[in-house]
Amino acid sequence: MQLLAQQSPSARNVRAVRRAFLNVNTMRHLRLGAGDHILIRNKLDQPNPLQDTQQSPGSVAIAWPSLTVPENHIQLSSVSRLNANVAVGEPVEIAPIETTIHEASQISLAALHPIPFASNLLFTLFTKEIMNEIKFVIKDNFIEFPYNGKPQRFKVASIVLDRHEQDARSVFAIGQDTVVKVLPFTPSQEVIHKEIFDEAGVKDTDASPSSLATSTASGHYDQIGGLADQIKTVREMVEIPLHNPQMFTQFGLRPPKGVLLYGPPGTGKTLIARTVAAATEAFLTVINGPEIISKFYGETEAKLRAIFELAADNSPSIIFIDEIDALCPKRDEAASEMEKRVVATLLTLMDGVSEKKAPSSSSTAEASGAIANSTPRIVVMGATNRPNSLDEALRRPGRFDREIEIGIPNSQARAEILTALLRKIPNTLTPAQVDHLASISHGYVGADLAAVCREAGLKTINRVMGKQRTPESDLQGSFEAMTLSPPTNGRTMLDKEDDLKVSAEDMRLAMTDVKPSAMREIMIEVPKVLWSDIGGQEEIKQKLKESVEWPLQHPEAFIRMGIRPPKGILLYGPPGCSKTLMAKALATQAGLNFIAVKGPELFSKWVGESEKAVREVFRKARAASPSIVFFDEIDALTVKRGGGDDGGSSVADRVLSQLLNELDGIEPLVNVTVVAATNRPDIMDPALMRPGRIDRILYVSPPDLASRREILRLQIHSKKMACDPDVDVEMLAQQTDGCSGAEVVALCQEAAMKAMEESLEIACVARRHFEQALSGMTRRITPEMIEFYDDFRTRSGLKAV
Repeated sequence: MQLLAQQSPSARNVRAVRRAFLNVNTMRHLRLGAGDHILIRNKLDQPNPLQDTQQSPGSVAIAWPSLTVPENHIQLSSVSRLNANVAVGEPVEIAPIETTIHEASQISLAALHPIPFASNLLFTLFTKEIMNEIKFVIKDNFIEFPYNGKPQRFKVASIVLDRHEQDARSVFAIGQDTVVKVLPFTPSQEVIHKEIFDEAGVKDTDASPSSLATSTASGHYDQIGGLADQIKTVREMVEIPLHNPQMFTQFGLRPPKGVLLYGPPGTGKTLIARTVAAATEAFLTVINGPEIISKFYGETEAKLRAIFELAADNSPSIIFIDEIDALCPKRDEAASEMEKRVVATLLTLMDGVSEKKAPSSSSTAEASGAIANSTPRIVVMGATNRPNSLDEALRRPGRFDREIEIGIPNSQARAEILTALLRKIPNTLTPAQVDHLASISHGYVGADLAAVCREAGLKTINRVMGKQRTPESDLQGSFEAMTLSPPTNGRTMLDKEDDLKVSAEDMRLAMTDVKPSAMREIMIEVPKVLWSDIGGQEEIKQKLKESVEWPLQHPEAFIRMGIRPPKGILLYGPPGCSKTLMAKALATQAGLNFIAVKGPELFSKWVGESEKAVREVFRKARAASPSIVFFDEIDALTVKRGGGDDGGSSVADRVLSQLLNELDGIEPLVNVTVVAATNRPDIMDPALMRPGRIDRILYVSPPDLASRREILRLQIHSKKMACDPDVDVEMLAQQTDGCSGAEVVALCQEAAMKAMEESLEIACVARRHFEQALSGMTRRITPEMIEFYDDFRTRSGLKAV
């Protein structure tokens, strides 16, 4: 008899979901009684050997009479129709279960969506009661029941009978002795691999992920730029233990168990781990640090154990723990007992990776192969940007055997990253332009460069739409006109395609909007000051250029001469002589990352915080190198030690000691230049003034006649100050003898104010206004002050090196 499937009314319990509602006459004709178990299959569903498709497993349901169901119809729940692979209106065939039914020893249910309580003991007991009520199952059947107010759906992953897994799609019974195991949700490995390949920019989507990983593994690694050495080390630590563990066992060695990737955020740690897992065809389990943390006692540890058991069952496999510092902080500093238990559990599991025995795939293997097959091939990979926050017990050989630093890329690595990113973006950049962009993007990591490319794409779109936009058109209309309007001729379409490509100018504009992630916390807006904006002081300018710009522009000269670039520069002299202004010009002209530190701002009332502030400044400078650290009024930080009234170690002494260690300590200061300014060099500690810390000490003297003439020319002519022809710059330069640069600038401003006092509509500043300003100006640089600096240089032996 042919029956047509219908949707059954909503059910409120598990047994009602399993019921198949039939007309009373239909049940009488089929000789079925209420409560009989029947097997339902789609009549149209037949195996196709040509397409390698199998018949659906079928659905076990409970026959139940109904007075509302028409004859020759059957009402099935959505889960029963899913198991039978039948849609509403399709014909089905039913048959009573007459074969011998064996009671399963163990069944495994795989979650089809993330379930936070999958490893909860109460949930496992509840599932066992539900399965006892369902009573009959077939492998690959779907099971659905409500829990925690939501429907939970599972798939029967495996059925074990007398310690042998059953592949046949037969009906098995569930009894009180049947062990019910709930497996946590694991995304399809094909889906994970496809996402990783898409992220790496692989275009071929016709082949399967497995064939892609086998045939183009090296191609996937090529999509990651600037990390060739790190990838080589990771592949050595991961691929050989997973695919050829006998290479270790034949020498009596244990294969590596873990690799820890550490480095600043955005450098590619997660991308390396996911790409290695995809290219090696390994079973990948990803743990994002905080996501397995549970408030229930023991549940987090149970989740970890379940993940390692799943990885052992599917070896070779990789367990990737992202942000592992959130999962395994130092136990001495842990805030709760739960964190200590999680760390202890992970330590035990990593130690037990090699001891746990997995079922051998071949009984006739050689001795070394048998040892390799009897041990689950698992490699644990961790990623963190805070390696010093991890528990020390994790960082020993046998757990994380190798720690690989994924640092901030240098110029060559940035060029490789940009080349890899621009392969997927239509662009007009030449290799020379890419190298230039890489040379000026100091401190940018891979994520920053990806953001630059994305921002450049937006600027390209805005540029093209700006050409076609009319005042009355909107953004959407312009975009549609750009993409959908038919071309008037072939040349127009060609022009559009050429315009819709990222140019070098788009990339440069994007870099002004995207700042290095290492510098975002301390990035400051440096006023645009050029060397030409500073009058005179040519010798000081040249010394600064030699110290900062030459090591970047001509590094081969320093290597050839066997010398290192100057590490520190001190500018000292009377107030107002453009020391700080020169630091601003240095930051603008050199194009380096600039960190400005105001002397007293590092001090804190809390013990140890001042030293930590100094350490953080230099840590960020190293991370964003090449960089300049500018200490204004450094005398506030570097007062001579031992001057405290109490005779003990003061905060200033500890800060100075920290600064000395950072400048010339055990950890080298590479590609970081310290520039300091002060007008009180006599109170600074002599230990700071020695070569190796402050290599160049430059005396910024008050401007001479030529410098004053240049400053006045810049103020009067370059700043477009309206002046009467009777204003004589040469005479003003002679009359301002003994003035600092700041006082000369103040003179010009005061003269303009005097002119405005006469009349707000005055056209220009006349000579008399300058004379009035000169008469009221007091020179703040006294002869005694000049004599003081001369005596200091004579006594200390410091010259303008």
